[in-house]
Amino acid sequence: MYGRPVFGSKLETEDWEAVQKIDSSKDRLKALSSVIDKILGNDGQVHSVILTELIKKVAQEGTSDWESVVEDLVKKKRPQDTCPSLAAAECYAVKNEGEKAYQYLSTIKGNSGEFIVTDVPMLYVVKAEADVVLGRKKEAIEDLETALLSDPINAKAYEMLMELVPEKDWLNIRACEMLAAGKTPEEPPDSGTPEHDLYRIYREWYMGSRETATSLLIASRGYREKDPRYCLLSARMSMCEKDWHSAQNMYEAACQSMSGNVAVICETAESYAKDGEYEKALAYYRDAEAYDPESPRVVRGLIDAYMGIGRNAEALQMMKEFLESELSDYDDYVHISESQLRMGYINEAKNSASVILITYPGDGPACVVMSRASVSEGDLRGAQLYAKAGLQRNHKDPEVLAQMSRVCLASRMLNKAIHYGRKSVKYNSNCINGHLALMEAYRETGDNEKTMDVCRAVLELDPQNKEAADTLSKIELEQALRSSTNASNLIPEISGADDFIALISGLLSEKKYAEVIKLCADNDTKFGTLADVRRLRGNAEYAKGDFMKASASFASAAALTPKAEIWHSKGMADEAFGDLESAEGAYDKAVLMNTKEPRYWISKGCVQEKKGDKAGAVESFNHAIELDPRSSYALARKAVILAESARYSEALSFIDLAEATDPDNEGIMKIRMKICLAAGKYTDAVYIGKKLMKKGTPDDVVVCCVVQADIGIGDSASAKKLVEKSLANNPDSERLMAAARDLYVYMGDNDSVIGVCRKLLKTSPYDRKTKRALADALYKTGKGEEATTIYSSLENEDVRGKESERKPAEAGSMQDPESIIGIARSLLSAGDIVGAGRMADRAMAADPDNTDYILFRAAVYRKTGDVRITEAFLSQCILRNPSNGELYESAGDLRAEQGDFEGAVDAYGKAIQNGMKNQTLYVKLGTVQENMGAKDAAMASFRTALMIDPHEAEAGRHLANLQIRDKDYEGASKTIRDSIESQPCAESFAILARIAQGMKDRDGVNAAYANFVRYDDASEEDCKAVITALNSVGLRTEANTLKSRLYPDEVQTEDVPPEVKRNAERIMRRAYMLGAECNDPDVLDSMGIEADDAEKAVRYLEDIPDYGEIIVGTSDFERMEILSHNVIARGKNKDLELITVEAAYVAGGARDADEAKVLLSYMQSCRRSRLPRDIPEKYVKLSENVSPRDDIEQVILDQNVGVFGARMIMSLVN
Repeated sequence: MYGRPVFGSKLETEDWEAVQKIDSSKDRLKALSSVIDKILGNDGQVHSVILTELIKKVAQEGTSDWESVVEDLVKKKRPQDTCPSLAAAECYAVKNEGEKAYQYLSTIKGNSGEFIVTDVPMLYVVKAEADVVLGRKKEAIEDLETALLSDPINAKAYEMLMELVPEKDWLNIRACEMLAAGKTPEEPPDSGTPEHDLYRIYREWYMGSRETATSLLIASRGYREKDPRYCLLSARMSMCEKDWHSAQNMYEAACQSMSGNVAVICETAESYAKDGEYEKALAYYRDAEAYDPESPRVVRGLIDAYMGIGRNAEALQMMKEFLESELSDYDDYVHISESQLRMGYINEAKNSASVILITYPGDGPACVVMSRASVSEGDLRGAQLYAKAGLQRNHKDPEVLAQMSRVCLASRMLNKAIHYGRKSVKYNSNCINGHLALMEAYRETGDNEKTMDVCRAVLELDPQNKEAADTLSKIELEQALRSSTNASNLIPEISGADDFIALISGLLSEKKYAEVIKLCADNDTKFGTLADVRRLRGNAEYAKGDFMKASASFASAAALTPKAEIWHSKGMADEAFGDLESAEGAYDKAVLMNTKEPRYWISKGCVQEKKGDKAGAVESFNHAIELDPRSSYALARKAVILAESARYSEALSFIDLAEATDPDNEGIMKIRMKICLAAGKYTDAVYIGKKLMKKGTPDDVVVCCVVQADIGIGDSASAKKLVEKSLANNPDSERLMAAARDLYVYMGDNDSVIGVCRKLLKTSPYDRKTKRALADALYKTGKGEEATTIYSSLENEDVRGKESERKPAEAGSMQDPESIIGIARSLLSAGDIVGAGRMADRAMAADPDNTDYILFRAAVYRKTGDVRITEAFLSQCILRNPSNGELYESAGDLRAEQGDFEGAVDAYGKAIQNGMKNQTLYVKLGTVQENMGAKDAAMASFRTALMIDPHEAEAGRHLANLQIRDKDYEGASKTIRDSIESQPCAESFAILARIAQGMKDRDGVNAAYANFVRYDDASEEDCKAVITALNSVGLRTEANTLKSRLYPDEVQTEDVPPEVKRNAERIMRRAYMLGAECNDPDVLDSMGIEADDAEKAVRYLEDIPDYGEIIVGTSDFERMEILSHNVIARGKNKDLELITVEAAYVAGGARDADEAKVLLSYMQSCRRSRLPRDIPEKYVKLSENVSPRDDIEQVILDQNVGVFGARMIMSLVN
């Protein structure tokens, strides 16, 4: 037991109280016998803690019949309990009867011969005691070290190790662990050992100067050499500093050298949980579960992790199981009942709390839970009764007093609420709940000063407390608004307008905007006709963010005294409000009044740029540059516009000018970086970004640009390091999370994609790109059901709230046709076909024979859907330019779209006659000829395209399809392989599968399929072609797998309810712990599950799907290899032939029951799936270290590979 026990019945509570009174009885033996007689005389099983305590006392008394009494007591235990058996074994070990101790230990072994216990540390300590008696010193040492992996402060283990291994400094090791656990150890002697050196740093950190500890750590040799003990200390120090990211890095380094250390794995998981990364925390807790599945620390962590990721049903189920175990204690019942209440499981919370009250009537925390649950149900009377019951037990309990205060507040008894709140903080000034209850009571009475005092007290205890911070800010805001009325008292002292303007100007400089607005409103009749007063009022309104009112104030000021500066201010207000038309009009007036002020031209250019009038913006920026050649902002904005038109070299030239005028401007450097990124100059972008980051804390925009540039270069490792470091410093940045999402998608790291997408969707729940990435990643990691739900939501989602894009205004004075056609293209991309056509006509008016303009105008006509007008327009242009091949090609495209294949062939032929002899045109010609049925002509066209450009992959695909029709499989194979070499894609591998199908090449079909599934953009037609090819050569499983990808809704013909899966997971966990099969009646009987529900769960677990062929290199393969390695490395049974689904779930660390079944199927397929023709180099190198005599399980363990990886290695060795 780890703490105070909790019993489910009054009878067991009475028995426990009787056991506790034995030592204080006058006749101890009589009292002991009385309790034993009562327990053995009653039917039914007895709680583990009662039996364990009695067994120890019986052995201590040592009566003549003590052995038979102990045997009888052990028989009274529940089937799932093992502590009574361990207690009996320990008693024999203490009495130097090792063989008898082992007899009891053998009763808690499973079918596989492994020990099945809930308390792993106790097992290995007891086993060590028996080993010592039997002279097995080496085994005893191993047992004690194993015990410390789960319980690093186990006093008995250290006591024995000091005797068995005296040369090691166990006192200092234990002292370090005690400090880390928050306990104060006895000061160990200065032994001069490395362990004492390490203890000195621990002592300084936890009990002395943290600065000194940090200096000692950095200077230590162990830290420099990455000694895992020092890595662990560094991680713990980072945890104390709440530097979660640094802690995670050091914990992971420690874990690599401390394999199987349950305590360290749990600490690692806790670092991720603290950081809000519950998915990673869950993964680590599942790792720990494989070594010590019943550890309270592991179970508590799993519960919290499940709650953190929103899987409340799983959390609730684990809570129920844990409370039924022999290791759950009072603290667990309290924590779980409170957690159940937070999750909204009111009845479950009340049930858990009521069990506490059976054992400890009037217990404070339990009464608080019951009272809060009653409030949630609207039962204020019941809530008050439970709170009173808690106070009767301890009238100074601050938490109960705080709850009583809240109940009184809910009952509108404000004086009593304040009374109980004051008492709560009186008895414990650090009780946050007491402070919060008092805060609510004062707030309700309207006593703001006292409310604010309490808020400040809460924030001193918990600076992140949102409730107190929100209340405090609301009151301060109310007071500020009320205090602003006091400014009016100054008015009688003001003699005239100048004084009034001076007053409000002074208030503005002090940023007292609310006071300025109120003074101007109160004195509107007296001073409201003054332009300066209205202007200053507008400035205050602008500063407060009330842009519409600010615009009105500036407009009225300009009407009184037209000034360029006032119109400019109005334009700024309109622009901030989003009224770009009014903003441009205001800036126009400012420019007309003062054409020499570059600021006004810059503002006008900015609003024109926002409207989409790029040419007008450039013109305005040119004016600003003429007036002030050193205007770096105008130069930079012009560069941005040029870059948006893909005129990157010109853009960079203007950036050079901007940097020459303002060399230290980081904003200009950022623009250069973005232009380099857009231009594909990734190395330059990375260089600039890193230069910016060296100047200070990296900007999210800079980080994201560098990450994108690294992706462009292909340096994903550098990108990952940068984005993860930045996210550690700014975990809530949507921009950084989006960059991480794109990076992980590029890397194919689906688990990381899922984690970052879930986090991103919490802040941007309607981000379709993130939803799509999440769905794709879920699908690839086997979570098809959730992925399908997201895909469906994306299809059905009616995205609202999109800002309607404003159409760019015409630029009447523009003479540059390139700028005009640029605007036309922008209008067309925005969907404004009419506007695009109008601007294209203007461009053509300036340059009527420009081929690009003609083709664009034709494209605009085609967008309207009026083919007749398009044809007429092109015909007129061809008449004017009869030798222009591009126009003939465009005419051919139009006719091909309309199905006029003969007309298209004629047009394409004339294009070729007029000098258009590029591979793209021949592909178009061949496609039209193919549609006409002119196969030979089409093949000739495609061959010509390939002669012009051997890398024209599309031509290769067309030609290969035609060769298949001629049954020229050899020729088709050569053609498509050349195409794949130039441009691999799903369609090409689908064609390759069809070729292999025609040649009846089973291996060829399978190889094509293996490559085909690597692409997520495969068309339905290509998927069907590959499915047909797979079925034709008997690869049914692969065909069904691909079909499930094509039709995800048909994947599962029988929908398995979530409760069945959750029951299955419970059964697997219990079966693994007991070393039994999932269908073992003893396992099922101990679960407390209805017989029908248990049968459904077992039936579901027995339905193992066929995994099919294993494809090396896919993300699924990598995931399965890791999990299959875990099964062998952590599992109780190392025999690959005997692996069961429960081992796959617990030892493997599968996410859920579905993945456990897939993992088992994978491991079974590993034994029969064919090896790849080309084994990856990684496994070739590993084979050099393997002997032909090694079995597959040994290879898995020694080479740190999965099952199929081990098979590949062994195939090379043998």
